[in-house]
Amino acid sequence: MSAATTQSEHSLQTVSRRLAAEDIQIGSYITVVQQISELVSFLWMGDTLPEGREQPVLYRHTPLNCGEPYRVLAVCLPFVLTEDISEEAAILDLRQCEVTQLSAGYVEAVRQKRQESTAGKSAKKRRRRKKKKSRRRQK
Repeated sequence: MSAATTQSEHSLQTVSRRLAAEDIQIGSYITVVQQISELVSFLWMGDTLPEGREQPVLYRHTPLNCGEPYRVLAVCLPFVLTEDISEEAAILDLRQCEVTQLSAGYVEAVRQKRQESTAGKSAKKRRRRKKKKSRRRQK
């Protein structure tokens, strides 16, 4: 697997590539693109599984937060200590997920959009408070 993120000279778009565990570097930004989960087989409908009803079944899926940037703080394979844009810590277990490296431009765009969204929500809350105060004064 390649750790490189390629960038076209004519465009600001980038293409991320999946990372091997040993390619993850402190300070880089990554995201989880595949999650590997395990269910006990008796939760599946029917008895079509050759392993038997008591055997676990592994399945891959795309997590809901796919594309969420995480900055790598420390690596002790298979574990990676990360933080998201709001500086919340998260530990990733690379046995249960696949990651890809994100470009700095993408991370900055996400950060900027989140700040704008947060500022917009704060402004809406202030306007609501002002309306409530003015209604109370009118009564």
